[in-house]
Amino acid sequence: MRFITKFILRIIANALAIFIAVRYIHGANFDVSFTGDLVDYLMFGVILALANTFIRPILKIISAPLIFITLGLFVIIINAVILFGVDWFFEALSITGFMGYFWTTIILAIANAIIVGSFKKHKKVENE
Repeated sequence: MRFITKFILRIIANALAIFIAVRYIHGANFDVSFTGDLVDYLMFGVILALANTFIRPILKIISAPLIFITLGLFVIIINAVILFGVDWFFEALSITGFMGYFWTTIILAIANAIIVGSFKKHKKVENE
């Protein structure tokens, strides 16, 4: 039951994060645009949550030495690669430029940390 709740929260966090990214990430050489509606935002959230659940752990295991050498910063590249794959698969989303992927990845990470992290189950400390 906990997995399903966390998965639904990730879907909502991903949809909200891509909405924020579309509104605020624009630059000279990069852009994030979305041509869908609310259902498309939720579908994007589902696809990204599935990719993060099944593909991301495999990529992290394969690139463990690079993650260790860069002190964890290579995880941003892994997340950008996953976002690139979802962007390629999902026609309503269009991200151009490496900085577009970078800033969208940062926004996705912050949104997931806030939304999913705030609903974690806290262990009660009992005094005996």
